[in-house]
Amino acid sequence: MASVDVAMDVDDQASKSTTTSTETPLAPKLVTPLFPILPPKKPVWVAKPSCPEDLGSNWTDENSSQKRIIQFLKRWPPSKTPAEYGPWITAYRGGMKDAKPNLEGLAADFQSLLSGDNVKPASLDTIAKTNNVLLGKWMIFEEPSKIDILWGKVLYYLCMERKRGMAKVSTFKEDEKHVIEVYVDDYTDKAEVNAVRKALRGCGVKWKIGFKPDAYSHLNIYKENPWKIRPSRYLE
Repeated sequence: MASVDVAMDVDDQASKSTTTSTETPLAPKLVTPLFPILPPKKPVWVAKPSCPEDLGSNWTDENSSQKRIIQFLKRWPPSKTPAEYGPWITAYRGGMKDAKPNLEGLAADFQSLLSGDNVKPASLDTIAKTNNVLLGKWMIFEEPSKIDILWGKVLYYLCMERKRGMAKVSTFKEDEKHVIEVYVDDYTDKAEVNAVRKALRGCGVKWKIGFKPDAYSHLNIYKENPWKIRPSRYLE
């Protein structure tokens, strides 16, 4: 009887195996993640200009209006204008001094400062005045997600309130902040420098920003320079 029982057990197992193998396997369940991983969105660029100069604009009493400012901002939003179109979106309101900087004289006077070991902010101011290299700018760094609104406020201030001067904003570069530069004629005119800084606070720029003279750029006075001069002439 034991052999019969064993045979029956074998037959039962074989039968079960045969039955199981003929069944249709269940389809695997699709598990939807709680937080699906989506591919990053590609920026939608504005239409390409015919040349980089198209990113520039001239503003006057006649054409400075809220409607035209909005049109310009829609045409050239910094966050949607790639650097391959051009490095800057510029706005010139006029009224700036017709300065003729003497860059060769500035370089020569700087060599004199070097030989006399007298490279200091005050001496740099002196040679900048002597050679009429007095242009300077407040520099505002901002994320791409916020730059369009901030640039709009600065452009409105330039065209509708200050009604003179120049400002520009950098175009989009991957993994970089934008920078807005707002210019003054004479960086040694502290009253003018302070007035523009106050206006920028009104535009929402309440954090500390730096002001850099063009003379510093011409003389390669950047961060970690050998004279330990702060690249920003003012920091407020």
